[in-house]
Amino acid sequence: MYFKKSVAGLFLPLIFCFSCGKVSKKMIIDNKQLFENLYANDQKTLEVANKVDSLAKAKLEDGEIDDEIEKIFTMNALLVQKNIAARDSIIRLNATNDKVLKETLKSDLKGETNVFSELRAKAIDDSLTLVMIQEGIRNSSIYKIPNEVVFAGGYKISEKNVPKMQQFFEPILDSIVVSANRYINKKLRIKIVVYGYADADPINPKSKLYTEIGQSLYHETVDSSLLNNSSRLNQELSRLRAEEVGSLVNTMIFQKLDYITGVKSVFVDLRKEGKGEEFPENKIKYNDIDARRRIVKFYWKILPD
Repeated sequence: MYFKKSVAGLFLPLIFCFSCGKVSKKMIIDNKQLFENLYANDQKTLEVANKVDSLAKAKLEDGEIDDEIEKIFTMNALLVQKNIAARDSIIRLNATNDKVLKETLKSDLKGETNVFSELRAKAIDDSLTLVMIQEGIRNSSIYKIPNEVVFAGGYKISEKNVPKMQQFFEPILDSIVVSANRYINKKLRIKIVVYGYADADPINPKSKLYTEIGQSLYHETVDSSLLNNSSRLNQELSRLRAEEVGSLVNTMIFQKLDYITGVKSVFVDLRKEGKGEEFPENKIKYNDIDARRRIVKFYWKILPD
């Protein structure tokens, strides 16, 4: 939590003479020092923010995260940089011009503006956001659920496997609650992604699975030619696997929300997507018929909303 602590320490020199209602020479000196400290801290924060994108891309190449997580981290790192850039112009102007600084202080004392409080709030918020991004990268984990363990060749979680799946997800969802409770007075977005995969093995037209997938496809179209498209059938199979696991996770996570306290708000963003015959890992050489391709991948992240 280095960045959070260092930013908080920057605001101790800020002293306003509210009782006298006048801008003293000391106030100008103190606040110029404040701006210099804010600017110096912003440069350090900016350096770290610039490393976030590189770190995320490196973990993407190593297969430790996927492209969806990398996009999330990059987007939030850019948001931090944007806030710092907007703040930088104000800091530079006021730190170098006593007349402008004096007028700003007068306005603040009269309650007409809140320049200083806004700068402080943004600096703290950027630092906390960066901490969350860094922790998100460090703690990135992709959980893999093999088809054989859960679906038994299909896409439905069998009744006997439901307790097993609940036991698997319970500690993961508990860790979400623990992580969320660390960010007091923060608006949070819990990003949960479930990806389903399938291999390239054609589905037997005489099987029960073929009939069920055909019925699922008819919900979106009546084009019977899809039933002769092997890759499209596997695409639907992978989507149904993601939907099945995602529905279980959705039920469990909303049971956990009551245990998240102290935050301003929590928004759960659950994404379920079928990847079809796409390879789950870029660095692994798969066969067309490969059990390692018949899986569901799951991950979560907590980010500022």
